[in-house]
This record gives sequence, structure tokens and C-alpha cells, in this order.
Amino acid sequence: MAIAARELIVRVLAGPGSLAVAGVVVNGGNLLVNLVLARVLNATNYGALVVQTGIFLILSMGGSALQVAVVQRDTAFPGDTRHARGFWIRRLRGVCTVVVVVTCVVGLVVCGPAAALLSYPHPFAIAEAIAGAAIWVSLSVERGLLQARRAYRELAYNFVLEGAGRIVVIIGLAFAGFGVNGAGLGLIVGVLCGTAHARRRTARTTRGKTTRGSATRGSATRGSATRGMTPPGLSDTRPMPTLWYDTTAALGALVPLAMLQNMDVVIVGWLNPTEVGAYAAVSTACKVPVFIGLAVANFLLPEAAQRRAQDRPATTALLAAVAWVAAPGLLLVGTGVVAARPVLSVVFGPHLAAGASTLWILALAMTCLAVTLLFTNYLLGAGRRDVVGVLAAGTVLTAAGLAAAGGHLVATATVGLVCQAVTAAMAGLMVVRAHRPAARDLRIPVAGRQPARLGGHEPGAGSEPPAQRAPRSAALSGGSVRER
Repeated sequence: MAIAARELIVRVLAGPGSLAVAGVVVNGGNLLVNLVLARVLNATNYGALVVQTGIFLILSMGGSALQVAVVQRDTAFPGDTRHARGFWIRRLRGVCTVVVVVTCVVGLVVCGPAAALLSYPHPFAIAEAIAGAAIWVSLSVERGLLQARRAYRELAYNFVLEGAGRIVVIIGLAFAGFGVNGAGLGLIVGVLCGTAHARRRTARTTRGKTTRGSATRGSATRGSATRGMTPPGLSDTRPMPTLWYDTTAALGALVPLAMLQNMDVVIVGWLNPTEVGAYAAVSTACKVPVFIGLAVANFLLPEAAQRRAQDRPATTALLAAVAWVAAPGLLLVGTGVVAARPVLSVVFGPHLAAGASTLWILALAMTCLAVTLLFTNYLLGAGRRDVVGVLAAGTVLTAAGLAAAGGHLVATATVGLVCQAVTAAMAGLMVVRAHRPAARDLRIPVAGRQPARLGGHEPGAGSEPPAQRAPRSAALSGGSVRER
């Protein structure tokens, strides 16, 4: 018992801990790049660089959604053979390669008209952003496989490698005079380096090696039942529809999360353009919990999906992930209460310290958003797609509240905190409901397995003698909810 508890603690600390550190390192490097480019480029080119980055981030959301679907797909078939897993992975990689080639060609064709439409002075930079987003899809597939196999250290190293390659190339080309186009090339190089590394690490990592312990025991206890209910060849013939449905659901969750993260700055810029700079500086400083949450979510999603395949909740993993985002968030809140103006003056300059009074409010709001992000990944991993409706409702509520604040900094921050807290509470309520036995029986079934009926009986259980049905029902209704 003590050994099992010690192994669990080590895994919980090593998994989200390494990813959180990698997230801090990469985002610290991104901040360094922004500071360097702000001094190397003139105001026009720096604004063009921000636009290019925005185009890439918008287009790359499809790849991030596919990453969620890959994690769910790779953990959905506990009885898959090595050959069956290799088949759908090779097929998906082939589709991604075709998508990359076609998208790059389309990007070169449309970059000129798109630049003219947007009055953008760097057409090739648009093509670079499109190509980078297309390659990001392939990187997302490889990272999803690493997540599903719980290779968290390799995934953290991949984050750092991709970020380092991008940062070095961007800074080098910026000083060489390539400007915005050089930044786009650096983006592509970083994504290519990350994809190559992740694919090598995926080839050396097997699902059996990384899902040891409870996962192995869970598969063993369900082995005969799963094989009996899975039609031959199902995992070979149905991966793409499953990936499409899961990707669509994940995209429906990621879009509201992105809006919740950025819409306050956009609305303040619309209603109060003279003070948007000060508000943006505070908002940037308060994004630390969200950045860490984005990294830690790479741990939480596969843990929830693995536990879903075992009919058990991943409560320990969820609590550990929440702790990793709550700690820096509360630290920021304390800093905002004690020394908001000095800190902002040192980091951003005295001219951007006018929004110091909103620092602790926005820090608490972004901590709530980071918790919502983790709840969302947990629910998606558990097969609860109805979280998309909760996020959509929270986004509408937040947009209406921020618009009613009229652009006033303190009012905007306060309304944002209330709305983010309400959204987090709604998502948290869904997590609690998902832990109920009846709710788990009604969740989206894992591919290859039929869901249990209400009351804990499996389909076909009625054909068994009563003496055989009772122990199974008790196991499903009671023993399956415990987490070792």
C-alpha cells in the first residue's frame, strides 16, 4: 500500500510538474523574443508580426483539437493490438502529410489576395503562418500519442525543443534583417523540429510501457469481456469517424476558451482605446496561470481518458493539476494586493502601470479561467462533450458583461472575475456530476465497448445466472469509483 501511494505521488509530481516547468520556460522565452523584436523592429513591422502570430494561433486551433482527439482515440481501445494501433496511426500521418502539402500550396496562392484584403504589407508572412499551422497538425498528432502513453517528460522536452528552435531562429533572422518574414521562418523551423523529435520519441514509446500499473490491471480484468463485445476489425475501420467527432467536440471547447482568454482586451480596446495599453500590460502579466494550465492539461487529459477506459475517475490527477495552476495564481493575487504598481513599472515601464489596481482582480479571474481549462480537459477525457455548451454559455455571459462595463478598467476586471468564476463553477459542477455512477453509465461509450445499463449491469448480463451477475454489478457500482 505504501509503495503504491509513493509511486502515485511520484507520478503526479513528475507529470504535471515537468510540463508546468516546460510551460514556464517556453513562455518566458516567448516574452524574451517579444522584448527583443520590439527593439529590433519598427512599430509598423512589430504590428505586422503580431498579426502574423494571431493568424497562426487561430489556424492552429484545429491541430490542438486533433491532439485531444488523438489522446481519446489511443486510449479508447484497450484491446487493440500493436498492428491495429500502427494501422490507424500510419493512416492519420499520411492524411496529415497530404494536408500539409496542399495547405502550403494554397497558402502561397492566397497570401497575395489576403494581404491586399487586410492591407497587410508582408504577403509571404501570411503564407508562412498558414504553413506553420498546417505543420502544427502533424506535431499535434505526435504530441497526442506521447500524451496517451504518459510520456510526460518526453513531451515536456519536446515543448522546450520546439520553443528553443523557434526562438533562436527568429532572433537570429531578426538581427540578420529578415524582419517579419524571418519570424515566420523561425516559426516553421521550430514546429518542424518539434514534429521530428516527437515522432522519434513516439516510435520508442509503447502504450504498454507507459500505462503500467493500474492501467494494466484494468485491462486484464476486462480483457475477455472487451474482446467478446468488440467486432473483428472495428479498431481498424472506424478510427477516422471517431477522430472527426472528437476533434469537432474539442474544437467547440477550445474556441470559447480562447475567447474567454482574450476578449476583455479586445472590448477595452474598442470602448476605451486610450487605456487599452495599460490594461493589456496587466492582462499579459496575469496570463501565467493560463499558460501553466495549457501545459498541465497535457497531463490531465490522458489521465482522465485512461481512467475512463477503466471506469474510474482521475480525481488525484485533477486535484494535482488544479494545485499547479492555483499556486502561481494566488501568488499573483498577493503581488497585486501588496506591490502592483512597482512590479508593473519595473516589467512594463511606468507609462503602462495605470492599471495597477486591477492586477489582483485579473489574476484571480485568470486563475479561474485556468481551472476552467483543466475542468474542460478532464471532462473531454472522460467523454463528456456537453461541456461545450457550458463554455458557450459562459462566453456569451462574459461578452455581455464586459460590454456593459463600458471599458472602465476596474469595472471590466471585476465583471470578468465574476463571469470567469461562474463559468468555472459550472464546469466544476459538471465534474462532480460526472463522478456519479449513474452519470458515468450515461457518458459517451468508449469505442469498442458498450456502455453499462443504469444500475451497473452490462448488456447481456441478463443471460448470465444471478449468482454471476451480482458480483459484477457490485464491482461496477462501488469498486470502480475508487482510485488507487
